[in-house]
Amino acid sequence: MAMAGTAGVLVYADRGEEEDERVEKLMEKTHEGKRSPYRQLKAQAEAPMPVWPIVGATLPRFDAMSRALLESEDDEIRASADGYVEAVKEITAATKAQDSKALKDAFQSLSQSCGDCHFKGGVGGELDD
Repeated sequence: MAMAGTAGVLVYADRGEEEDERVEKLMEKTHEGKRSPYRQLKAQAEAPMPVWPIVGATLPRFDAMSRALLESEDDEIRASADGYVEAVKEITAATKAQDSKALKDAFQSLSQSCGDCHFKGGVGGELDD
């Protein structure tokens, strides 16, 4: 019986590791690099007049990232996801309304959520420079 319990824990741990790896890989694809969705969104949020089709093209990746954070097996990751998820919702709403000020504000919230998680005690820890 203990073995079955141990096996169950191992399966759960493996599933959690896979989930964390999925979050990490998706985080890299969404936020790192000059052509990443994050950089594209940042450029549009800082532009005097965003190109809305470019902004819209970034949304699926941010939606996927939000879902991955909320569905993580890691309680700490799920608990840290609120700011990110809310910012993505604000970005989506700003895009639908084509409201450039709201987009700037929402992008600022998204950036803040990254800092909150990675630099202010969240599960991301200190990021490399």
